[in-house]
Amino acid sequence: MPNGSTKLKIRDAAMKLFLERGYVKTSIAAIEREAGLAPRAGAFYRHFESKQSLLLELAQERITESPAEFGFRELADYRDTRAELIAIAHTYEAASERQKPYLRLIEEIRLLDLVSTFESDANAAMFAALVEWVSQKPAAAGLPCEEQSAIAMSIFGSWLFYLTKQQQGITVSVLDRDVLLDVWARHWAAVLDQEASIRS
Repeated sequence: MPNGSTKLKIRDAAMKLFLERGYVKTSIAAIEREAGLAPRAGAFYRHFESKQSLLLELAQERITESPAEFGFRELADYRDTRAELIAIAHTYEAASERQKPYLRLIEEIRLLDLVSTFESDANAAMFAALVEWVSQKPAAAGLPCEEQSAIAMSIFGSWLFYLTKQQQGITVSVLDRDVLLDVWARHWAAVLDQEASIRS
């Protein structure tokens, strides 16, 4: 059996079991059995240092998102702040949908405090891209980076809060998603497009 194919079988088996049972309740022996390997024969350790290193490799690929995946470079093509905001919101929503199957695993990773080893870099890169986008708007141009960061968090925090509640199955009956998106995008576009509107 080719080396690469054994590693792939271990990865696929691990992801299946992590999603079904959770990370803690999945043993390395169970992963090996699911992959069609003899438990405790050493095949797992020829490809992975530990169960945790396997989990982090899987999470890095399937759970984290990068600025490139969000198409930040293409935003300038819109030449309209409201349209750009809606494009960013849609991209975050699509990412949220992609991650739905992994919600249980993401929560377990957070509870085990393993998330910082991979998510911090991905989050930092994503947030830096948002701050860079904000910095190009008239209301934020020339402000200190700390203030531009605060503006970015204020803008996108509300949309991410909404998406988080949607993932958790918590909805507000009087709140329509399309109305929320339209009001959110119109409000922040009006703020960002005004020269010096956020300056102290």
